[in-house]
Amino acid sequence: MLAHLGLSNFKCFAGLELDFAPITLLCGLNGMGKSSAIQALLVLRQSYELRVLREGMIALGGRLADIGTGRDALFEGAETDVIEFSLRRDDVTEPCVLAYDYDSASDRLDMRQSEAAPDRFGGLGIPESWRDAPPFGGTLHYVNAERVGPRKTHALSETFARSGDLGTRGEYALNYLNAHGGDVHARDDPRFEGCESRRLVDGIERWLAEVSPGAHLRLESIPDADALVAGFTFDRKGDVETQRFRATNVGFGLSYVLPLLVAMFAPKGSLCLIENPEAHLHPRGQTKLADLAVRATKAGVQVIAETHSDHFMDGVRIAVRDGLIAPEDAVFHYFERGDEGAAVVSSPRIDRDGRLSEWPVGFFDQHEENLARLLAPVS
Repeated sequence: MLAHLGLSNFKCFAGLELDFAPITLLCGLNGMGKSSAIQALLVLRQSYELRVLREGMIALGGRLADIGTGRDALFEGAETDVIEFSLRRDDVTEPCVLAYDYDSASDRLDMRQSEAAPDRFGGLGIPESWRDAPPFGGTLHYVNAERVGPRKTHALSETFARSGDLGTRGEYALNYLNAHGGDVHARDDPRFEGCESRRLVDGIERWLAEVSPGAHLRLESIPDADALVAGFTFDRKGDVETQRFRATNVGFGLSYVLPLLVAMFAPKGSLCLIENPEAHLHPRGQTKLADLAVRATKAGVQVIAETHSDHFMDGVRIAVRDGLIAPEDAVFHYFERGDEGAAVVSSPRIDRDGRLSEWPVGFFDQHEENLARLLAPVS
């Protein structure tokens, strides 16, 4: 499991030291650096996939993240032209430290000459013990905030289904579910609690109904057109379920949450990076989705979520209070701007009752501020 990320002179961070747990929430106002912390992991992933790390380079643009040029990646107030990434895992003793010099003439990043020996890390660009584990190897799902909304059809691709690629916008999530819906998971998998079956499709159905009570997903493939049609039916009390409605006639919430549900059923050892899981969801759905995220960690999946939702956070706190997850297995980080303009992070601790050690100003306190104004006497 990824245990720590250190950044130096990367984007809005003069320096960042971020601890990770099985489930980690990145919180804070807009533009404070939450997405930049995730982008650091994505840049390393795509650089490894493109095999440029071994050449002493880093890919700032690619399918997972597109930061721009070296100048865009370098912290504006940097005192040196060196960007450093530092990673630690809890199952690997050797840390992974990668440092790059910014060349203003070419506007790009190159590995520091002192570290760019041809045989460094055996020519892999990273320590061999990191090769098969996220964020470099292994399974990494990244579902960003701009997801695929309701569509009449979805792409059908055996290649993406075989590779397990859900797409950064979740565009291949239903394609994966169509191909692997019959896959059977372990009987003790906590994500299937309350399910009679351990098939992936039944697990997705169970949590879809938690997010939107009575909702059912219906998939139909059209192989000749390489297309997949998705629709929804709904239970009716004392009667058969409704006809199938097109996804375009149901709204954004169900379509937006489906890629997250599929990602949460990733295999043991996976890393899931998700942005704004609460998008288009009712508060109940947000809380239930956090419950599933916690259960995913119990199945061996690490979850890092960037969120603005106190309901999602409360779902994690409730899971701690109910004993589903230990307090030390959940970490909250609150991002804000310091006096010098650089992002700074505070990390309230959580106890066994789900209570936090502190509430920084601006940390999910808007409800209380609004309530205070509503209760105040009108002058």
